[in-house]
Amino acid sequence: MAKKTNKKNTVSVEGSMFLYDKPEYLSHRIHGNLGWRTPSDQYAFAKTVSSIPLVASEIPTAQKFYPIVFPDIERGGPIAVFSSNEGSNPFIDKDGKWEKDIYIPAYLRRYPIATVQGEADRVAIVFDRASNGIVEDPEFKFFENDKLTDWAQRLVDFSVKYERDQVETNLFMDKIREFELLTTKHVGQKIEGKDQAFANFISIDESRLRSLSDEQILELNSRGYLAIIFGQLFSQENWGRIISKNTPVR
Repeated sequence: MAKKTNKKNTVSVEGSMFLYDKPEYLSHRIHGNLGWRTPSDQYAFAKTVSSIPLVASEIPTAQKFYPIVFPDIERGGPIAVFSSNEGSNPFIDKDGKWEKDIYIPAYLRRYPIATVQGEADRVAIVFDRASNGIVEDPEFKFFENDKLTDWAQRLVDFSVKYERDQVETNLFMDKIREFELLTTKHVGQKIEGKDQAFANFISIDESRLRSLSDEQILELNSRGYLAIIFGQLFSQENWGRIISKNTPVR
């Protein structure tokens, strides 16, 4: 991402960031009076999001709640599916609150903060200026005496960990593609004697997994990948929940 200075002397981010409508680089000189006040509709920004990226380390937890799929056999990482209907998220109610006791993926929990790795372990902090939680009379300030507050530093640390987990996720995806473990599947049901597909998706192929050599299985296990693989497979049991959330009660 390159950066540029706009007419309002803000340092905005070139390029797109999913769900970040107006990303800017955080600067104490420009944003010293800004901070966060949790809005009553905290997750309203994701109410039309039907799926979200996951990092591999989330899969053992996320698999309890959502089907987890992959966008393409050749590229892309794991995705949690919220809905079989585009543009809807049934886990967010009309007041912008996430359904109680349901896991919230890290990509959404770190919003509106993100980080960009620079040279020599330097980290650029990005935030979404369009978020209605970013205010000038904050509950939690970004800066105190030109330095990040403890609260802000925790947000940054969380985002940095997320980015590192993304690197590990890429390594995981490289390995399962090397072993050709991905295949195309679909989920559906019979309606009036006819098959109706609710979703076509990419998943790990159980039969291909069973055909791996002992050496390959040992490699996956030594890397901690087997738990992730089985979590993705177990997550397919959640399609019924997702479909029922999108089926009107008659």
